[in-house]
Amino acid sequence: MPVPPRHALPHAPKDAVIGLFGGSFDPAHEGHVQVSRHALKRLQLRQLWWLVSPGNPLKAHGPAALERRVAYARALMQHPQVQITSVEAVLGTRFTADTLVALQRLYPRQRFVWIMGADNLASLHHWESWHRIMRSVPVAVMARPGQCRPALSSVAARSYAAARIPAEAAAHLGQMRAPAWCFLNIPMLDTSSSKLRELGAWRGIDAAV
Repeated sequence: MPVPPRHALPHAPKDAVIGLFGGSFDPAHEGHVQVSRHALKRLQLRQLWWLVSPGNPLKAHGPAALERRVAYARALMQHPQVQITSVEAVLGTRFTADTLVALQRLYPRQRFVWIMGADNLASLHHWESWHRIMRSVPVAVMARPGQCRPALSSVAARSYAAARIPAEAAAHLGQMRAPAWCFLNIPMLDTSSSKLRELGAWRGIDAAV
């Protein structure tokens, strides 16, 4: 894979623990903001990067334009430790497993933690090379409404039951060798990008700007 120019990549302090929060963010919403703030605190992250994906291979219909989603995410999530990126477009990766390999190659002095919602853990076994994801970086799973039980009884959770650590140890997750994961209960907002799209969120956003 060609090495992208450094200016096209997020800046990362040496030896930092960085959270990676991937998704379509179509559109971003307060639930994403809440997850980010709790992840920063509970995981003791130096930074958190939103990886706004060019597209989701598991979804039949493509999201809104990448530039549009990134711009709205940046307007919504304003925090000095959070960077909104389109790094997957820069890297040319389509699957999370490949993105993680590329980032670890480009940032050998940093440590990454993959952050996902409980709904994603429930369906993780459908992802491309999902075992490689679990074995590449520690994973923090954040509670989502109605998804806690399906997540904790999922194929992925059962397959890596021995690698689960208590929520009380979450601050140390970034220093652990994969596979390692934890499940974090946080205050939950019953909202989602799909619900917002059904309600015409993008039309409202465009009208506001």
